[in-house]
Amino acid sequence: MQTRNIRAFVFTALFAALFIVMSMIAIRLSLTPVPITLQTLAVILAGIFLTPRNAFLSLFSVIVLAAVGLPLFNGHGGLSYILGYTGGFIFSFPFVALLVSLAVGKLLKASFVKRGVLSFIIFFIVFEAISLLAYVPGIPWMMNVLGFSLPKALATGFVPFIVGDALKAVTASAVTIALIPYIRRIRDGMQSRSAIQSSASTNAMTSE
Repeated sequence: MQTRNIRAFVFTALFAALFIVMSMIAIRLSLTPVPITLQTLAVILAGIFLTPRNAFLSLFSVIVLAAVGLPLFNGHGGLSYILGYTGGFIFSFPFVALLVSLAVGKLLKASFVKRGVLSFIIFFIVFEAISLLAYVPGIPWMMNVLGFSLPKALATGFVPFIVGDALKAVTASAVTIALIPYIRRIRDGMQSRSAIQSSASTNAMTSE
């Protein structure tokens, strides 16, 4: 049990670090104050490889550390930044990772994961749909902080990122399909023995 806890902690910290690194890669456009980053891809990858609890904690820990002043979001930190115009997106990240992890856990038990093209399409749809949920709190938050109208907020905080989100979903889908055995091994390594036995039983029933 202690080994599993250590393994879970290491992987949780690893994906928190991956998110921080990907936050540093930013492209700024003149038409929006929100930079294009790889944050969403890091969030999805955390959900793919980690169990729901650890996926949530990996992103939540980054937010907490940034809130107390560490410059973890593209060199920025502090409560004022966390509560700034991108705050709605930031606070959605742990929940997006959690939802991705729950979805991946269910999908990995399905029989279609052995069929390459179908698997890719389904994972793409799931990752894209869940990543779009970040805009549900993100756009209203931006409207409130910056005083934007809904059309202006969508033009600023949504439209410029549609293509990028699709590309991130494609990348995440390809990674998932290519690394399914390793993803299962990593996730199982963080679960309790009873959870693994339950998962194994479900997989056996699915394959029959």
